[in-house]
Amino acid sequence: MKRIIKHIIALICALIFVLMLQAFVISGAVIQDNQMKPTLQKDDRVIINKLKTTFNLLGNSDIILYRKGDKVHVSRVIGKPGQSVEYKHGKLYRDDKYVDEPYTHGKQIESLSLRKVKHSEGDILPPDTYFVLNDRRGNDKDSRTFGLIKKRDVIGNVSLKYYPFDQFTANFN
Repeated sequence: MKRIIKHIIALICALIFVLMLQAFVISGAVIQDNQMKPTLQKDDRVIINKLKTTFNLLGNSDIILYRKGDKVHVSRVIGKPGQSVEYKHGKLYRDDKYVDEPYTHGKQIESLSLRKVKHSEGDILPPDTYFVLNDRRGNDKDSRTFGLIKKRDVIGNVSLKYYPFDQFTANFN
């Protein structure tokens, strides 16, 4: 009887560990659309790293999963809190320095200023907000539509694509 109780306790501890891991550290997700194609495509399976969000470690060019309304979206971080972001003549300038974007596809953004983005109060991103864009710039279901993304809406960083298996990817920059 003691042996059975030990196994049950071990099973309960393992279950609690897995649930805590999924709630606070990593989780899996399925990409629901093609707005980040070809980097991520519909039905790709990915691992989400929640620690980067928790400890404010998200970087520019990181791909994030975030909630907007009752839907989950995936986009790339273009600007972090305290930075300025602007598109001039189809080129990205972050803090007045040109930034190359080799991951973009399709129609480019000709001009864009943070002042014209919903929920923005000026040229600098406020604390706990991110400016995100899709790699397919023709698809504007990103900060151009939703406005700045609040940190509390970010689920986590897409750290790994594991399916389809022949497209296994761990670095998206």
